[in-house]
Amino acid sequence: MMWFINYFHIQILLIELLFCYRMQRRAHFLVRFLPMTAVYCGLPFLVEGSFFNRHLVWGWFTFGFLIMFVLSGVLVFSCFRMNLRQTVFYCCVAHTLQHMVHCLYRIAEIVLMLNNTAAQALQLVFMALVCVIVWYTLRNRFRESDTVEMRNGPLVAFACVSTLFIYVISYWTTSLEKETVGVLVFDVTTCLLLVFILLDVFRLRSAEKEQMLMQRMLRQEQEQHALSRATIDVINRKCHDLRHQIAALRNMNPQEQEKSIGELEQAVLIYDSFPKSGNENVDLVLAEKYLLAEEEHITIRSVVDGSGFSFMRVEDLYSLLGNALDNAIEATRGEPKETRRIITLSAARRGSMFSVHIENPCAARPLFADGLPVTTKEDTDYHGYGMRSMRYLCEKYGGVMNAAWEAGIFSLDMLFPSAGE
Repeated sequence: MMWFINYFHIQILLIELLFCYRMQRRAHFLVRFLPMTAVYCGLPFLVEGSFFNRHLVWGWFTFGFLIMFVLSGVLVFSCFRMNLRQTVFYCCVAHTLQHMVHCLYRIAEIVLMLNNTAAQALQLVFMALVCVIVWYTLRNRFRESDTVEMRNGPLVAFACVSTLFIYVISYWTTSLEKETVGVLVFDVTTCLLLVFILLDVFRLRSAEKEQMLMQRMLRQEQEQHALSRATIDVINRKCHDLRHQIAALRNMNPQEQEKSIGELEQAVLIYDSFPKSGNENVDLVLAEKYLLAEEEHITIRSVVDGSGFSFMRVEDLYSLLGNALDNAIEATRGEPKETRRIITLSAARRGSMFSVHIENPCAARPLFADGLPVTTKEDTDYHGYGMRSMRYLCEKYGGVMNAAWEAGIFSLDMLFPSAGE
């Protein structure tokens, strides 16, 4: 059983899993992963002739290895949240590393004239070293739950062509020519160079991503300043109006005074209606959004158990709830009928879960991608991250987020495990 790991398809899968272990997992991960892995690992032993089955051989070429390689990609794609480019890229790098392990063990076997048992043991050692190096490299490249987005199509295409070239040349050499130490050393050198080229994308994409994050943070900070100024402007206008109305009261007759006092009471209702949720941080967010919504003639109706947010860091709470209400206010602003400019917010414990539900009018059905509405703003480099960052925050605390549109109403649901449950 010790040599089970030395099979081509097992080594490919192990290296791929090293690339994926920090990625977000798809729903029902174990239900997907365990049976698919069992079938994948056992398939070559269930098929007569394994990789060299007569139905898979064409002349001197066999498709058996390529089929298992593709199936490994299907497995990791089905179990982890990644796009097709990421899957193809990681699989190609894994194949190149596995081929390098094979060449190293064959060099040692030929040069040292090892028997089969010793050669198999040495292959395990080489495989372990490669796994340690890959894990160490990825640990330094990634932060927790981070990954690299593959946007470079030509690079992914180059990885595919290179992987296929390595496979064909390797099998051609072993099938039609004599396998020599020189050829194997050249193979190792080529694979090593290719891996350096491909893995360098992590450094480049990480730097690009960090720069993008910094730009986004600056943009968000500017937007937050604008929102704060807008809130202060609203308060200043209210105070200015009140000051003039109070001055005018002194010169009014009793009937006019009674009418103006009623108008003043109506004007300050917005302040009396500020929610008291039981969580000071939630109250601050809601108070600011209430003021902004009132200025746009939008009503926010909320029933919020603020204590349910106690598990969340303050900055995450501001980002999550603030983003959700900003999006709702922006969408509701375009509603022509003022009577329909109503945003509904509820947050309460539901058994062992904490539920947050937001509804707002939205006349046009939004476009959805990956379960989230796509931004309609032209500057997609800076806009469209709000919903994604909200989903990231939900998943950070073990929750899920769902967005939907039906009959002119956009709804957003977030569900978290209750703290202490």
